[in-house]
Amino acid sequence: MFPFTPQPQVRNRTWVSRLALAACVQTIGLTAAPAAVGHGELTGSQIHAAIVGKYVTDDHHWGHKYFPDGRVERLENERLKSARWSIKNDRLCLLQPEISKDEPICYRVVRDGRELQYLDDSNYVVFRGLAKPIPKGK
Repeated sequence: MFPFTPQPQVRNRTWVSRLALAACVQTIGLTAAPAAVGHGELTGSQIHAAIVGKYVTDDHHWGHKYFPDGRVERLENERLKSARWSIKNDRLCLLQPEISKDEPICYRVVRDGRELQYLDDSNYVVFRGLAKPIPKGK
């Protein structure tokens, strides 16, 4: 008796099945990874989800605590300041009393991996930082 070997077409089907499975797993992995971190300009609802109840900071020069009621506590260059936040036309708007009591400054928000970037109308990155849980007791 000869040892059993599958016929060529069975071996080819097995190989094709394994290749198809590997391609599916790779495709799922490639599409799932960016969704978890994300890239690109955020919509209003995505901005809301990214900042509310969070502390967005560069860990050196500035940090903004975004509260659900629209308040912002800002620590910028070691100075504590207050502001109000809102979202209008898919932009994050900050009403900063030291700049204006009536007109907020609005930024496009872009996610680059874990980092949030606030861009002004000239596409200049005004703020760049990570969204973290609000620190306890601060």
